[in-house]
Amino acid sequence: MATDTRGDPETVSARRRGLTRRPAATPAERSRARTAITLTGRGGAVVVLVCTLLGAVIGGMFGLRSAQGLLFVVGCLLAVLATRRTDLLTLVVSPPLLFFLVTLMSALTGSIGEKSFLLSTAVAVAAKLTSSVPWLFVGAVLVVLIAVPRGLPANLRDLSARVAADNPFRGRTSLRGRKKNQDDDPVRWDESPGGRLPAAKAPPAEAPPAEESADE
Repeated sequence: MATDTRGDPETVSARRRGLTRRPAATPAERSRARTAITLTGRGGAVVVLVCTLLGAVIGGMFGLRSAQGLLFVVGCLLAVLATRRTDLLTLVVSPPLLFFLVTLMSALTGSIGEKSFLLSTAVAVAAKLTSSVPWLFVGAVLVVLIAVPRGLPANLRDLSARVAADNPFRGRTSLRGRKKNQDDDPVRWDESPGGRLPAAKAPPAEAPPAEESADE
């Protein structure tokens, strides 16, 4: 009696029905699937905010002036690499605003108890932003350079298409063009709230004079 050496009866029947089994994932593939993290645009902004805030706290505790800027750049790098492609536009415009927000919070906290609270806060914010210009520039440029090949131009095209689709004046004739069309049309119609008025009836044509009879 001949035996089938290609597998057990269940495997043979599955092959006959045209069914195929998906191969099991390798340990490397399972590891990549577990470590792959995808963030939304808001999630990427939160990463930048947390890193910058942590840098401000470390700088205040240990007197490291560059800690906030350094961790800001690290947060920008992590966020732009982990944010999904469709939300890159949201992330690109967020880092400078988040850095300013953390700087303002740090200045407000450090100005508590000062005689001139507002003046002290303004001076602290101005000094911090002035000394952090290189870090701001590096972080913003790094985000843009990484976001462009990841799909930032496609986000800009989608935004332009949505703005054009939501334009309420799209497809309407301008007032100048409407006035020109009215001047070119010699026939005018008076309009009323109920609609156009019917055209005036033309006067009846006069009957031709009757021919004199031959008797006269």
